[in-house]
Amino acid sequence: MENAVKKKLSPKVVLLIAIALIALFVAALAYQPNEKEPPEPKVDITVTLKNIVETSDLSTSVFKYEGIVEVPDPKKPKNIDYYICYSAEVYAGIDFSEVQFIEDKEKKAITAKLPEVKILDTVVDPNKLDFLFMDKKANNVTVTATALTACETDIQQECTSESALLETARTNAINVVRALAEPVVEQVCEDYTLVIE
Repeated sequence: MENAVKKKLSPKVVLLIAIALIALFVAALAYQPNEKEPPEPKVDITVTLKNIVETSDLSTSVFKYEGIVEVPDPKKPKNIDYYICYSAEVYAGIDFSEVQFIEDKEKKAITAKLPEVKILDTVVDPNKLDFLFMDKKANNVTVTATALTACETDIQQECTSESALLETARTNAINVVRALAEPVVEQVCEDYTLVIE
């Protein structure tokens, strides 16, 4: 049987078989049953919350203040030239860009750490200055500029000693952060709680 007849495949048949095999291979690659659903996009809640509350300095409290300051004679500091009754506004709050959000996956909590509350600005109303001159010579062209400086110095000193003002501003800052962050936490991380420190 060594003389058996060997069949030769025509080049057309070989080409058809090669094309069929390639088409079958491409079809097998293209059709892959996708049993897994695409993964849900992950949201970093701390970054989202930071972006929401980051509005830099936001005064959380505005206080009206009325004060009286005495301006002494520059040459004789024991003598009072005049008294000034003034009105001012004090803005207190926090720098919201410094609020930090920390996620605790074990406790299922988002903690917002607030920065220290501070006096952001004081504004003396130059239209509400009332003078009581003890020395009539002190009533000159420079009196308003000197008076404003004295009032601004006085209001700064009063603010630093007023703890109730800063405590009210802190309470308001907590309420602002809670109002901005809580709805997001409830929607994105339903089983998490928001803690504000």
